[in-house]
Amino acid sequence: MNATPKAVAAFVSLQVQSSFQALPLGAACIASAVKADTFLSGCVHPVLSDFCMESPQLAGKTAAEQGALIAESLASLLPNDGTPAAVGFSLYVWSRPALEAAARALSSLRPDILLFAGGPEVTSGIVASLKHPFRYLLSGEGESSAVALLTAWRKSESVSESVLAPNRCVATDPAKLSSPWLDGTLSACEGFSAHRGALWELARGCPYSCSYCYESRGEKRIRAFLLERLEKELEHFTKNGVERVFVLDPTYNASRDRALKLLDLIEKKTSGIHFHFEVRAELLDKDLVNAFSRIPCSLQIGLQSSNPDVLKAVNRPSDLKTFSRRIAMLNDSGVVFGLDLMYGLPGDTLSSFRTSLDYAISLYPNNLEIFRLSVLPGTALYDDASALGLVFQKDPPYSVESTSKCAPQDLAKAASLARACDVFYSQGRAVTWFLSLLRVLKLKPSQFFQDFSAYLASSGDDGSREYSHAEAQAMQIEFCRTKLREKGKGSLENLMADIVALNGAWTRALAEGETSRLQLSWHPEDLFSGDAMDLEFFLENVCMEACEVTVFPGPEGPDIEIE
Repeated sequence: MNATPKAVAAFVSLQVQSSFQALPLGAACIASAVKADTFLSGCVHPVLSDFCMESPQLAGKTAAEQGALIAESLASLLPNDGTPAAVGFSLYVWSRPALEAAARALSSLRPDILLFAGGPEVTSGIVASLKHPFRYLLSGEGESSAVALLTAWRKSESVSESVLAPNRCVATDPAKLSSPWLDGTLSACEGFSAHRGALWELARGCPYSCSYCYESRGEKRIRAFLLERLEKELEHFTKNGVERVFVLDPTYNASRDRALKLLDLIEKKTSGIHFHFEVRAELLDKDLVNAFSRIPCSLQIGLQSSNPDVLKAVNRPSDLKTFSRRIAMLNDSGVVFGLDLMYGLPGDTLSSFRTSLDYAISLYPNNLEIFRLSVLPGTALYDDASALGLVFQKDPPYSVESTSKCAPQDLAKAASLARACDVFYSQGRAVTWFLSLLRVLKLKPSQFFQDFSAYLASSGDDGSREYSHAEAQAMQIEFCRTKLREKGKGSLENLMADIVALNGAWTRALAEGETSRLQLSWHPEDLFSGDAMDLEFFLENVCMEACEVTVFPGPEGPDIEIE
């Protein structure tokens, strides 16, 4: 007799972009839990179905069109011979409109398929409050609830309300969870093979209560995965040629001792893999900074605002003096870091946002990520929005449209500043020379970015294009020349162009492995010297030395050959 075929359970994700940071980790964790369950492993075959908005299939389409195309793909993927099938959708802010459309279309194409959904948009309660196409909604961490649902489905039993209760977050013991890396679930993902990068989950839970974050309603304790599992995953990354790891931990250094142990483990177990951490600046110390400096890594640090009253309003108090001192430690040790800012926070004004922008740039971050506030369902800020004077979109991405202190036109100006900063400073990799330029121009960063925003608008920038570094650099040099002439500093034009071009070539050799040939008016050693931090002093005291140089990637970093 032929064995009864396994039922198929597809777990569907939709990513905004194709990136190693956009792997379907949530769906993979559910699939891994199904694989590990004694009963389900014998009767259900889990399948990951990951889609990307940038793919040729979906790019440029509306959410409804994307949903229809996803439904067609799923209908062709799932068996149509009577084999039972279920589809679970991971609903996030960016994916809910398209995936809800996909579920509706799939229910018409294949009414026999069991449809359910989970993810932050379900846990927030927003999906349950609206008409939706799902038979079941799973709140909270999905491993246990999905296993319970699929078990009841295969046993033809009713589903317990304890599994489905809205807003009920099941806090699973991480020690009982299987690893989607070690069981091959994520290693087989197309996104992993294309990008050679990994998302690495270290813990769940957050000790903080920032009112704009989903974690503000979660438990306040950290549930860490066992070091034994994490060590095996590090070995797996090394064995499989992973080049970059994005560490998923809301505050990596919330536990100093554990953070140090993991950094020591990374140093011993990996070589050449670049790690990206999210840390709290105030919790850094010399030992942690030294440990970060010994491995290839970058840190992202949430500042959000430099206004104490604004930070207090969102339950994220910060001691800016301590913050500045800890950031100085990173700069002294050469650790790469970036900062996050938000605009549209309650109590924030356009003026105070500009002050926050100026403060952030003064700390020499390698990049500055600036976001418009999203008032996410399920957060404390969402519940208090009316009292705080927040007006926001009722559909994803829930962006704030006005506040009691920021009119729509003020938010538009903040968005223009954010765009200008991203193109000129972050995409343009301007950290090494930007403040030297501003000292000569006698401009604050926010004023400079306001002027550059006007330049972008005159160039036809639509606010969404991602520029190559070479393209950003060309704009930098042209705009720098213009500003120097405006300020009567035209004699510095060629020097500034040399500094921008040489530093840019160096970063491309480091980041992209690119070789560049440059015609310089000064010797590269002089341009890289501390004297170049004072442009006017440099011009008066350093002799010109025209030369042609090649900047290229070397075995131990970028190198320069002078013709």
